[in-house]
Amino acid sequence: MKQYTWPKAYAYIGLTVMGLVLSYYSTSIATAGIAGRALGTDPSGGVLTLGTAFIIVGLAMAAVFAYLALLQIRALTRKA
Repeated sequence: MKQYTWPKAYAYIGLTVMGLVLSYYSTSIATAGIAGRALGTDPSGGVLTLGTAFIIVGLAMAAVFAYLALLQIRALTRKA
């Protein structure tokens, strides 16, 4: 039996925010990769690739935990 609790819902909301912050921070990494490529300090484009990968990971993390938080909240509000 699944136990739905408010602390778990708040934890999922916190992890959603962490995913969004990771995506937001990764835009600066990707921008640094573009600058590094233009200035020739990063000819392989590794920093740009890393920044782009972290943007995707952050958005996926935010989407998954937002879905789990909404499931928790929906179940808790239907029970009450």
